[in-house]
Amino acid sequence: MSLLAVPIIAVCGLLVSLLVVIYCVFTFKKQNKSVKLLHAQQQANDLMVNELQGVVNTLQLQVNNVVSKSEHDLLETTQVSKQLEHRIKTIQAQLQSYQQQIQQLQEGEGHDKFYARAFKLAEKGADIEEIMAECELPRAEAEMLLSVYLQRNSTI
Repeated sequence: MSLLAVPIIAVCGLLVSLLVVIYCVFTFKKQNKSVKLLHAQQQANDLMVNELQGVVNTLQLQVNNVVSKSEHDLLETTQVSKQLEHRIKTIQAQLQSYQQQIQQLQEGEGHDKFYARAFKLAEKGADIEEIMAECELPRAEAEMLLSVYLQRNSTI
């Protein structure tokens, strides 16, 4: 090897070393920019997570309020429903009682019609046999009606 070869090799080695250092510097700068960008993205994500956590907390409070109100409304509705069921049962019992009273009045009204007809026949001068036949009354009732009619007319 010649004497010139050693310095050329040294200069080439220095150049290669210099190129490697320059490449490393550029790569480091590029990586540094990527790290800064990732750091900025992480900060933005952290802010978004905090905002979303606040929204979640607000929504959870609203859900809790709605659930609480719903439970209160359900309890109130149940109580009102029980009161209405009780009122319905009471009204049904009253209705049944009224229906029985109406039925009793209607049944009694049939006899009243016969008695009113018997009085009209008595006014017209019908005898006991006629009253019994027309009004389908037993003899004792026909006699009683005729005597009541005669007593009323004699006092007037």
